[in-house]
Amino acid sequence: MKPILGALVLVPLMEAIALAQAPTADAKEGGLYLEGGIGFGVASMATPADNKDAFDSIPVFGAGFGGQFGITEQISVFSKFGIAKGLSDDPDQLGIGMTFDGAYKLMEKKGDVPAMSVYAGLGFIHLDIDPDSSLGIRDDSATGFVFEMGWQADIGSSESWSLQPFAQIQLVAGKRPFKGYNGILQVQTGAKVLFKIADQLYLEPSITFTGGNFQDSVMFGIGIQLRL
Repeated sequence: MKPILGALVLVPLMEAIALAQAPTADAKEGGLYLEGGIGFGVASMATPADNKDAFDSIPVFGAGFGGQFGITEQISVFSKFGIAKGLSDDPDQLGIGMTFDGAYKLMEKKGDVPAMSVYAGLGFIHLDIDPDSSLGIRDDSATGFVFEMGWQADIGSSESWSLQPFAQIQLVAGKRPFKGYNGILQVQTGAKVLFKIADQLYLEPSITFTGGNFQDSVMFGIGIQLRL
């Protein structure tokens, strides 16, 4: 069962591209939205074959960056980049990911009416696994394509703050080097709150819940968004 270990540790590392969702659900024509942040959380995952417990929990640290540009009042494009580290030597884990998405605004924000957007895109994730030598498992790495689609809203009638709930599905398909598992599907949901702290500058705390094939996780983040 040891080869399965490599497959099971893949899923928490997808937090690398979950830290930054679409910068905003209410992108304006010609508007540029830049954001970056860090996050820390816990992932519950299947344990190695020699562990008597069915599941194990490991801390996960990550950082994410994103940028969005409004082409029209309804259509925008955005990209996000992230890196995540599973803080464990059973095995040591590192993930790097990037996606490129297009978004369509279904509803425009007007007064108490929230904005609502849907998006979809493609990207990649690179996974590097470095297990403890005592486990008898070699180091390994892989790069796979990511498909994602999601929904995001912008709630709040004031420019001083807004609540942006989101939900998305991510799928990583393709050959894995670990032989035990060839695809990853996960669902993410959460919210971020934007507080205006200066002209065109917002503080951005967030929380993201993830459920996948072999794990569940929660990630708390804090970031900054600049609107130009």
